[in-house]
Amino acid sequence: MLLAMDIGNTLIDFGVFEKERLVTVYKTSSNSAKSVDEYESVVKVFLTSRKLDPFLFDDVIISSVVPALTAVFEELAEKVFFKKPILVGPHLKTGLRLKVDHPQEVGADLVCDSVGGIVLYGAPLFIADLGTANKYLLIDETGAYAGLAIAPGLSLSLSALIAKASALPEISLAIPERAIGKNTLDCMGSGITYGTAYQIEGFAASFEKESGLRLKRLLTGGNAVYVKKLLPDFLYDEGLLLKGLAAIYKRVKP
Repeated sequence: MLLAMDIGNTLIDFGVFEKERLVTVYKTSSNSAKSVDEYESVVKVFLTSRKLDPFLFDDVIISSVVPALTAVFEELAEKVFFKKPILVGPHLKTGLRLKVDHPQEVGADLVCDSVGGIVLYGAPLFIADLGTANKYLLIDETGAYAGLAIAPGLSLSLSALIAKASALPEISLAIPERAIGKNTLDCMGSGITYGTAYQIEGFAASFEKESGLRLKRLLTGGNAVYVKKLLPDFLYDEGLLLKGLAAIYKRVKP
């Protein structure tokens, strides 16, 4: 078995693969202030809840955009699984070509999304990854990562709105029935959910216009579930990043 870890700013996902098939996923909150011992307890809860034996894992591969937690989970991999983990980063040969000004700036999450998208769906692609930030990726017709746009994520946008507008209440991320709200809750919900969906569609159209390519459209990320109903033209793949990690592992250790 392979354990793939996606360490993000909001969530940490553990994906278990058997013969290249994603068989289970476990999610926990991301907190860079937590120690190795605290996260060891989380990992043991994950293993117990899924009835998994740490000795059965052949390898561990990690994608992290939180440097403080990268070291924590490197240590955990050796402590709990007795494996030196593979880290996705600038020095790992993933097979993904980076057609950008500064390739070293491309995050591990973007590399994994790109590889997963190419392997599973082919190129060219527009990938919308909705997490702490909304990330919009372009994969060109040659299968190269060719650019990105970044915007505040749904939860981040909502938190900022509530924090800066004292008269506005906290709301859920439920989609209102109509874009035109008739009360404060629906008005805010519309702005966040419909607004994000329109943003995604707008970027997809702009990427196609600027690249001159007809792009397959993918939707992924922890917050994608809140707007996927508004984006029927997009393929939704909740586990795209984890699948990208597994595909990279296969390239590194065929």
